[in-house]
Amino acid sequence: MLHLKKVLVGLGLVFSAVYVSTASAQTVTNEQLIKEVNALKAELRELRANQSDARMSEAYANEVRALVREVLADAETRDAMSGSALTAGHDGKFFLASSDNKFRLNIEGQIQFRYIAGFADGGSDEGETGFAIRRSKLKFSGHVGDPKFKYEIQLEVDRDDNDVLGDTIVVGYQLTDDLYIYWGETKAPFLREEMTSSKRQLAVERSYVNEIFTLDVVQGVFAKYEVNESVLIRGAFHDGSQSGDVFGSTNSRFNDLTDSLIAIGGDGIDPDAADGKDFENDETDFAVVARVDWLIEGSWKQWKDFTSFPGEERFITIGAAVDYEAGETGSAAMTDDILAWTIDGAFEQDGINLYAAYVGVDIDRDSGSTKIGHNPMAILVQGGYNYDLGNGESIEPFARWEYINFDVPAASLTPGFDDEVNIYTFGLNWYHRKHKSKFTIDTVIATEPLPDGQSGLGLQSDGAFADDQVSIRAQYQLLF
Repeated sequence: MLHLKKVLVGLGLVFSAVYVSTASAQTVTNEQLIKEVNALKAELRELRANQSDARMSEAYANEVRALVREVLADAETRDAMSGSALTAGHDGKFFLASSDNKFRLNIEGQIQFRYIAGFADGGSDEGETGFAIRRSKLKFSGHVGDPKFKYEIQLEVDRDDNDVLGDTIVVGYQLTDDLYIYWGETKAPFLREEMTSSKRQLAVERSYVNEIFTLDVVQGVFAKYEVNESVLIRGAFHDGSQSGDVFGSTNSRFNDLTDSLIAIGGDGIDPDAADGKDFENDETDFAVVARVDWLIEGSWKQWKDFTSFPGEERFITIGAAVDYEAGETGSAAMTDDILAWTIDGAFEQDGINLYAAYVGVDIDRDSGSTKIGHNPMAILVQGGYNYDLGNGESIEPFARWEYINFDVPAASLTPGFDDEVNIYTFGLNWYHRKHKSKFTIDTVIATEPLPDGQSGLGLQSDGAFADDQVSIRAQYQLLF
C-alpha cells in the first residue's frame, strides 16, 4: 500500500507540474506528457504485481507454518504415547517388548543334529547307524502387563514324524521377591540332571539312570522359594510322572523303570494301561514332590550346567529331593504307591567339574501280582576338565559311570538278564561359543544286557545273554 500511495502522489505531482507548466509557459509538448504517463502506469502495474506476489508468499508461509504446527503436535502426541512403543533386540536372547517393559516376548531356539552308530548283541538290530535331529525347539517366554505375570511355552519337533508338540506350558506369578508360584506342564523338581536343560549337558545325552528314574514332565501347581542366598526350595502338587523316554507320553509313573523290571523280572503290571494326559487318565490319586538345594560356594547360574569354563570361580552344591505318588484307587492295574528319593552334589572350579547322584525308589504294589523290583536304586558319577584354546574356544574331555540295581528277586529273574547294569561313557566337548555352539563326541559302553532300550540315548534293547553294547555318538548343537 505504501508503494501505491507513492505512485498516486507522484501522479498528482506530475499532473500539477503539467498544469503549472502549461499555464505558465506551455514549454512541454503533449507527446512528452503521454510518455511520462505511460511510464508511470508501467511502474504502477509492476508495483501491483509485486504486492500480489507478496500476498501469495505470505499465504504460502501461513500454510507451511500450519503444517509445521501439525507435525509438532503429532510428535508431541507420539512422545506422550511412547510407553506403548515397541522395542526389539538381543540381550542374550531375541526379544520384543514395550518401552515401559510391561510386555515382553523372548524367543529362543535349539537345534541338535546327531549321528549314531550303535552295536548291540542280540538286540532288535545288532548294527544300526544313521543321522537324527535329536532336538529342534522353539521357546517363547516373557511377561504380560507386569514383570510379575510370567509365561513360558516351549515347542519341540518330534524326531520321528516332525509333529510339533508342547513340552512346557507354564503361567506364573512372582508373589514376592522370594516366592514364585506357577502352574501348567513342566519338569518336576526331582533329578537335577533332568532339570538341567538338554542345552547344557556334559555328554551328548543325559544318562541311562536319568531316563529310567526321571519323573520328567508333570502337570500341576509348582512353587519356588528362596529361603536365602544359599538355600532354594522347589515343590509341586502334581498328577504323576511321565515317561522319561517318549516325549509327551502318558502320566506313566516311572514308566521306563517298570518296563525294565517287566523285561528282566517276568510278570508285572504295565502302568501304560491308561493313555492320555487328561484328568481321567491320571494314574495317581495325588502326587507331591519337593527338592532343596544348598549353594555352599559360587552362584546359582553355575547350577544350570555341569561344566566349568576356564577361569570360573569355585562352585559347590548339595541337593536332595523326595517324590510320593499314591496309586489310582479302584484300578487293579494302577495301584502302585511310589516313594522316590535322590541326593546329589557337585564341585566345579577353573575348568574342573565333578558331579555325583544317588536315586532310590520304593514300589508298594497292592494289586496282588508278583512283587518285583520293589527297591531299585542307581548311582551316577561324572567329571571332566575344560581346557582353554583361546579365541573363545575350549575342549573338555569327560567320563561317566552309571550303576543300576533293579533289585529283582533271583526267583523272578528272567534267564539271560542281570538285575545289575553298569554303563561307561567317554567323550569330548569342543566349545566354539560355550553352549551356544559346540560339538560333542562320545562312546557309551553297557557291559550287561539292557532290558529297556532308549532310542533317544542311542541305546537299544538287548536280547537275553547279550554281550556288551556299544554306541558311538556325535552331535553339533546350535542355540539362538
